[in-house]
Amino acid sequence: MPQVVRQEEPIDAFSMSSLWRTTIVQMEVYRDRPAPVCTMLLFFALIGAAVYRIVEPTATDPQGFGACLTPSAAFKPSMSLWPRYLLHFLWPLEPGYIRSFLANVALIVEGYSLEYEIGTVQFATLFLGIHLATSAIFLYFRVTSCHTSVEAALAGIAVVLHRVNPKIHSDGCDSSIRVPFAIEPRWHLWLILAMLLLSASDLPVVLAVHIAGFAVGTVCVLRDPEVWVSAWHEASRSFTMGAFLHIAFFLFAILFMPLTSSEPPIQIQDILNGRMLQLSWWRKGANSSAPLLRAALAGEVAAEGLFICKLMIAFACPLLLSPFRVWMKIYAGGCVLLAMYTMNSPIW
Repeated sequence: MPQVVRQEEPIDAFSMSSLWRTTIVQMEVYRDRPAPVCTMLLFFALIGAAVYRIVEPTATDPQGFGACLTPSAAFKPSMSLWPRYLLHFLWPLEPGYIRSFLANVALIVEGYSLEYEIGTVQFATLFLGIHLATSAIFLYFRVTSCHTSVEAALAGIAVVLHRVNPKIHSDGCDSSIRVPFAIEPRWHLWLILAMLLLSASDLPVVLAVHIAGFAVGTVCVLRDPEVWVSAWHEASRSFTMGAFLHIAFFLFAILFMPLTSSEPPIQIQDILNGRMLQLSWWRKGANSSAPLLRAALAGEVAAEGLFICKLMIAFACPLLLSPFRVWMKIYAGGCVLLAMYTMNSPIW
């Protein structure tokens, strides 16, 4: 009798089955690799600090414990402040077991993929440089007066890892988890960073930390002339430019544009008599409400609207870098839902 040969269905690289398999493959491959020195030293230091905070309840407050980096300590260095210099990056940006777990997983992925690819010395120099640059930005612009955590450096390293793009092959793994394509850990890292944003209790601060890390990481990547060439080719595509403008305008709208106004912000007479060219006109502004995200954080918009805002902000960067186009329709649907929740709010 003829034998029936069953062919396995092709696995989509961005499906849930692929996500599960590629995660297991990475764990198998990382187990056989030598441990990254810089990553593991920092990982065990973070674990030790977490255990100490559990044992010593007074250490949970970094400002009271003297473990955070302050503007005076950063810009007026002194040897007497050495505990702040050595301990500030070991305290988390926000308390919580879930966020600490996600940050440690992001560190492990960056170490076993990027540090393995470029070497310990270059990885440690890059990590330290991004951390120092982001710390200087936060403290100079007074984003915070008590700086802790390496989360900004993790976000900056994610940009560099996306450019280097180390790949993992599953040829030597079991057939049940093998995938027919090269695994790129950068997409797993973007997913972890998105979950860090979603789990943030103080979204503006965490978002500012990630944006600063992305900016410094982008500066590090732009040192390579090939990046300019590839960026020009990507920008020349109509969809890439349109998607970037879509995301940029969306973020500008929910972060800076007033949600509603009791009067038109621009009067015709202001245009005719040239008052719009005066700085005093821009300072005066119109009688308007707060932007959407600020109003949602203040409880003036339904909690579902705040969750949609966080979801769209968290996944904006990875979706913008992905080759898919269908996510634009999902974002359009999210904007429609935000408009519905906004019109049902008391400030509308």
